[in-house]
Amino acid sequence: MTLNHVCFCAFSRLLCAAALCSVSVFAHPPSTPLTAVVLPDGRYSKVAVREMSREAGHILKRSGISLRARIGAPPQAVNGLLVVVKLVGHCDMDGSPALLEPGPLAWAHEVDGAIIPFSGLACDNLRGAVAAAITAGNPVRGNLLLGRAMGRVLAHELYHIVADSAEHGRAGVTQAALTPRELTSGQLELQPRAVIAVQKELDGLR
Repeated sequence: MTLNHVCFCAFSRLLCAAALCSVSVFAHPPSTPLTAVVLPDGRYSKVAVREMSREAGHILKRSGISLRARIGAPPQAVNGLLVVVKLVGHCDMDGSPALLEPGPLAWAHEVDGAIIPFSGLACDNLRGAVAAAITAGNPVRGNLLLGRAMGRVLAHELYHIVADSAEHGRAGVTQAALTPRELTSGQLELQPRAVIAVQKELDGLR
């Protein structure tokens, strides 16, 4: 059995060819609950995790996913989909140095051609990516921006997992790379082609 990473890399743009699709996007798709079990391996900010959940949920709502993040072990019974999200590194903008190191911002795992419901976020790299946008001496603002960046890369990985697709888009949250500005500023959406891919997979589960 082989194990490969579907990596979300930083600061370079890779354009993917877009295929035409005849499936329509539902204006108000049925809601499918998705529980993200968040497992920090170190210190984290509750503000950042809360903002991560809010941002990722907002992005994915259009596709019919209703996201709920839960820190720690899930309950015995989970309604809908379940994804495990590991927070790797220091997920708190507390004033300590935050340097962007080579490597991905987040990843999902692929086993024998299928993307499995396990993802990881590289918090130290994310901290480095947003450091320039943080107001000096304002850790609350810093954690909000960190949470926004975490939410956008989490939405990217949940798209890969739910759609069972390693493809990247030309725009929006499914791009192969995002700049620090895209991670922290304005709005980042799930583009129609990605929405269709997610809806098709969700339809097959109903």
